[in-house]
Amino acid sequence: MKQHIILFLIAILAFSACSKQDDTIFTPPDKQCNSTLYASLLPADTCLDFPDLSGPSYIYHRVGLGYSLIGKNPVNPDEWLYLINREESATSNEGSEIWKVDTCSGRKQFILDKVKSQPKVNEQGWMIFRRTFDGLMYRATLQGDSLKAVSSLVAHDLFDWCLNGEAFFYRARFKDIAYLVSIDGAVLDSFALDCHAIAGRDNRIALSLDSEVSANHSRIAILNLSTGGLTEVTETGGMGIGGPLALAWESDNTLIGAFGREGLYRIHISTGEVEPIEETCENVYYYYPVVDPESSSWLILGKRDYSWPDTAQVYFTTNMVLFNTETGEEWKLDLDQ
Repeated sequence: MKQHIILFLIAILAFSACSKQDDTIFTPPDKQCNSTLYASLLPADTCLDFPDLSGPSYIYHRVGLGYSLIGKNPVNPDEWLYLINREESATSNEGSEIWKVDTCSGRKQFILDKVKSQPKVNEQGWMIFRRTFDGLMYRATLQGDSLKAVSSLVAHDLFDWCLNGEAFFYRARFKDIAYLVSIDGAVLDSFALDCHAIAGRDNRIALSLDSEVSANHSRIAILNLSTGGLTEVTETGGMGIGGPLALAWESDNTLIGAFGREGLYRIHISTGEVEPIEETCENVYYYYPVVDPESSSWLILGKRDYSWPDTAQVYFTTNMVLFNTETGEEWKLDLDQ
């Protein structure tokens, strides 16, 4: 009898061990999310200075598809949003498509087409952008739903969210007037400003304004939406870098400016100091900086790389890159692989 009991216990233990092994085999694997699978470290740029032309200026041609990074989905940071421009040799974003890719599953999703300029995404997962056929401001979810025109005027190229994503700020294309507009399209306020680069943070708007020093919008100022007050920060026109093509808030007291072929610069609001981050040459061009919300030391950027001129023709490719402002490392993102 005792032997039977021992054999019975051995059988139970063996069955239990098999069950545990079976459970282990059929347990789903952990979620694998790794955006570095889409990234490769870039070598340092080789600086080229193009010859000066005595006659007409250079003619630029894009090679391959045009890419531009929008940024991460704030609701799901494993998803990246980006633009694809398929128009042959186009040199702008006009006519682009919005796509997103989940870096966990690799699943890509087409969202919208006929986009004219770089979309901006707020904390709640809404994006604003201009459409090709009318140039008006539109809003939509990151699924492309709830598409709606939220301006009655043609907008300028640059705009941004503010007031914690409840409103946005843009300048009318053919007027020196900027508007504060709710997410539903109601005009909340207007300002007599000839502004170009626009970056919103809470109730503050960083602007590049018309300048008496240079032909560029090289006067940097901060507009307080609560008071309507305008605080001058600095004038970059006399520094040899012109005005910023785009601005982004790095912190409450610093801005990142993309100055085209002049490179990337940090602007200190309290002192007006302009600090170089990455100085470039005629063959490198950064555009549309976005500060990674998860780590302010990483910039999400578009980048053009130009080849040596062939007579008056210059060919370039566009890439989506991540730039670390602390180390200087730069990674190319191939989200369309």
